Amino acid sequence: MKETDLIEQKKTLRKKVAEKKQSYSEKELQDLSEEVISTLELTEVFQNAKVVLAYYSMADEVNTHELIKKHRLQKQFLLPMVNNDELIVKKYVSEKSMQTSGFGIKEPAGETFLEYDKIDLVIVPGVAFDRTLNRMGRGKGFYDRLLPKIKAPKVAVCFDFQLMAEIPANRGDIKMNMVVCQNEIIVE
Repeated sequence: MKETDLIEQKKTLRKKVAEKKQSYSEKELQDLSEEVISTLELTEVFQNAKVVLAYYSMADEVNTHELIKKHRLQKQFLLPMVNNDELIVKKYVSEKSMQTSGFGIKEPAGETFLEYDKIDLVIVPGVAFDRTLNRMGRGKGFYDRLLPKIKAPKVAVCFDFQLMAEIPANRGDIKMNMVVCQNEIIVE
């Protein structure tokens, strides 16, 4: 498949998923998020992880705020922060220490974390996923550049409607080790 066709397919799928998300109320998405997070919390990989690179969710993503608050005393959470064209990793300290970026995303103000080998689990957001563990992000490639540096299992969290039979993917797209939805877990 030509790269231009792949880019166009991804653009179309991003639009389709965005429209689907907009068909849900904020409350409905929050309820679905709680189901996804409850399922994640039951996984052995989450339960055993001590150092977790998560993400601080935006309004249209599976909400991770309560997960981080709930487990912050038992686990060290790390959060990504956009720095030019890269994601850097910082320690999560508290809700109050978060700052809003130029993208409107809350980001940690803690110290930069470079010991990627100490990360036990990465919780990854995305726009769409498939049953062969492909991930499609928002199109900037931030996670595709960060994830190869980290050996820990990569677990995607998503709403059921974000899981497809197949999504357009190329060699640069990083596969997940697990995808967790409300009603299903897909494992490699």
